[in-house]
Amino acid sequence: MASNNDGQIAAAAPGRSVTRVPGMLRFSVCRPRRHIAMMRVDGEIDLWTAPSFRDQVSRVLGARSSVVVLDLSPVTFLAAAGLQVLVDAQAQAETTRRRMVLITKDRCVDRAIEVTGLAPSFHRVRSLNAVLAESVPGFAEGAGYEETA
Repeated sequence: MASNNDGQIAAAAPGRSVTRVPGMLRFSVCRPRRHIAMMRVDGEIDLWTAPSFRDQVSRVLGARSSVVVLDLSPVTFLAAAGLQVLVDAQAQAETTRRRMVLITKDRCVDRAIEVTGLAPSFHRVRSLNAVLAESVPGFAEGAGYEETA
């Protein structure tokens, strides 16, 4: 196994190479209620990972849910490229008459949203329980947790 100057770790095998890039994002999607699609994002959202983040957010917004929740509580870094994805996602949610909610616990996410003046653009809560407790259409519906990805 060799390491290059970019911090990438590569293992060479005959005829192929495998590259692991530190700081990659991880995504998981679930439906805590029938009308809610939730995606948990874990890792750093920067210029390198923002395209993947955009693709996954678009996928969740494409689900037939009146509420889309992005759990950003495990995010450890949020750069301008990630903020742009969130702004675009909020615009898409409004255009399609959906509600987008961000779960934020980490100061790095809240601070990035606040110092850029974007705080009024997003509905932010501290937990999924806060989302579920809010008065949203169909709140009483649903039968628990449905894993989708």
